Amino acid sequence: MHDTTALTELVALERAALDPYLGESDPSAYVALFADEATYFDPNSAGRLDGDAYEQHFAAVAGQIPASRYKILNPAVDLRGDTAVFTFNVEVVDLADGTVVTLWNTTEVHSRTDDGWEMVHAHWSHSEPGS
Repeated sequence: MHDTTALTELVALERAALDPYLGESDPSAYVALFADEATYFDPNSAGRLDGDAYEQHFAAVAGQIPASRYKILNPAVDLRGDTAVFTFNVEVVDLADGTVVTLWNTTEVHSRTDDGWEMVHAHWSHSEPGS
């Protein structure tokens, strides 16, 4: 089932996490989205990361990401009870010359709690810009 309220909430959470991550090379707001026992994949990690491993992964990239702007494209959510499968693309643009640096395909699984949404799984993969 598609839910516009859940989609609006999840896009807002993602923007609040990506703004400092891609604008200031500070992934701490993104890490804060994760549940205590979450899993994470991306092409820069050595397979599935969970617990302290994903926290260490993000701590290692803090301060290493050039400032860029981004767009969230094609956001969609499939809601199953209190579980949301949130999919979207992120287009990352170089501030210096305006070129697309990378395009990410992203799937995040979130669980609704009394305190809001928490991410239980995330998977980021590269796509070719323009594809």
